[in-house]
Amino acid sequence: MMSKKTLAVTALALLLSQQSFASETEGFYFGGGYYGQYLNLGKLKAKIGDKDATDDNRVFINDRNTERTEPQPISEYKADYSPPFAANIAFGYTGELGNNSYRAELEGIYSSIKVNNIGLANTQMNIKYEKENNKYGVTINHGKIDNISVMANVYHHWKNDSFSFSPYVGIGVGATRMTMFEESSIRPAGQLKAGFDYHINEDVNMHIGYRGFGVIGSSEYKPETLKLNAKTKKMNKQIGENKVTAAIQNSFFHTHGIEAGLTFHFASKA
Repeated sequence: MMSKKTLAVTALALLLSQQSFASETEGFYFGGGYYGQYLNLGKLKAKIGDKDATDDNRVFINDRNTERTEPQPISEYKADYSPPFAANIAFGYTGELGNNSYRAELEGIYSSIKVNNIGLANTQMNIKYEKENNKYGVTINHGKIDNISVMANVYHHWKNDSFSFSPYVGIGVGATRMTMFEESSIRPAGQLKAGFDYHINEDVNMHIGYRGFGVIGSSEYKPETLKLNAKTKKMNKQIGENKVTAAIQNSFFHTHGIEAGLTFHFASKA
């Protein structure tokens, strides 16, 4: 994973550079980069049947091996998201816009985000709840979140004749194939970017900046619900037609972090 120290050194080198800034490279380009995500936390919520769980349902989360940890209310559960791998490739066009410039691109992103379930020992969890004086439980695996995304982005660059870098802002919309709780779904997504673009030569640029990425809507997982047998004290499969079901959802999924990358231009105008 790209360290914070490496990113800080790179940013400082760009900001301290005093070379004059050449004209923005124009034409088609391709590029790639890597980004780290930091201080991202996620939460879960439960639905019993088709209604949101309430305090009366007493929804608790614990490890499947309950001897190692204490149960916690689902409202207090937190997950720390950190990517062991997150990278992107892009193809686009850079053009002039008055005294400044713009970029428009199609970007492909892949990220595999590790989920650290705070307060729990592993990724396989039991979620237990109550309804009408009966006790129920489900088991879920929440160890990682994979995203394969295609985004359409536009950027605005401000030229700077005194330095060899230019600030930029960007926005993107698209779709992502999100795998969470070991189930996949295709969802709309959006992102915001801001940073500095460094003009290495007429064909190569380097950028470093902020990326905020979000998926619209919540992921929902409906595992098999077991019912506690009051006599044997064991969880058994439900029988009959009036089965109680539960759905586990994540709140709005979003991450923020620092990205760095290079763009290589096919043609240029100095």
